[in-house]
Amino acid sequence: MAKAARELQQTSGKTVRSAEWLEDDGVLWFRGKIYVSQNADLRRRVVSLCHDTKVARHPGRWKTLELISRDYWWPQMSRYIRQYVGTCDLCLRTKPIRQAPVGELHPLQIPDSRWDMLSVDFVVELPLSSGYDAVMTVVDSVSKQAHFIPTHTTVTAEGAARLFLHQVWKLHGLPTCVVSDRGPQFVVHVTKELYRLLHTRGDNESSRLLPFPSRSWGCGP
Repeated sequence: MAKAARELQQTSGKTVRSAEWLEDDGVLWFRGKIYVSQNADLRRRVVSLCHDTKVARHPGRWKTLELISRDYWWPQMSRYIRQYVGTCDLCLRTKPIRQAPVGELHPLQIPDSRWDMLSVDFVVELPLSSGYDAVMTVVDSVSKQAHFIPTHTTVTAEGAARLFLHQVWKLHGLPTCVVSDRGPQFVVHVTKELYRLLHTRGDNESSRLLPFPSRSWGCGP
């Protein structure tokens, strides 16, 4: 019993009270359930009994956990069952995928000129340097020329638009297509903020709005 308690404390890091344990006829109980010792073959046989048999009929992770937890317990049991069920060969070969089908992949369109199609990505959670902990990378799809702009991990779409305006737009103008790892919603927000900043800039520099070409970010199929 003392060995099992030490094993449990080392695994879970929690304090174990002696009142939670009971030894009866050679069987060790923990909180009213049979404690399965740290034996890989024994734990595998217990899970197999509640998952692989014809009576169990290969239930999912949570049903298998519910069946086992009726009578047995060991530290990190849920994680063990998740790994067991997730790697069950028969389940992988016979059970249907219960999720929406994955969309088709479409190649990106070929840009007409340099800086017409860009990819915007963020490398975040870097070691702090000069007050920055992230890098916004803007790469031209044709020339592969890139701008590496220091920023912060928590940068918003509005902040990214300002960075693009001061570091990229002033040199290359507006692109026709932008691909980002943050998804189309992020690109839409950046576009709105960038157009707002450009309108404001035009109002400040002249008495008329800047004439915008009919361009919008985001690459369609």
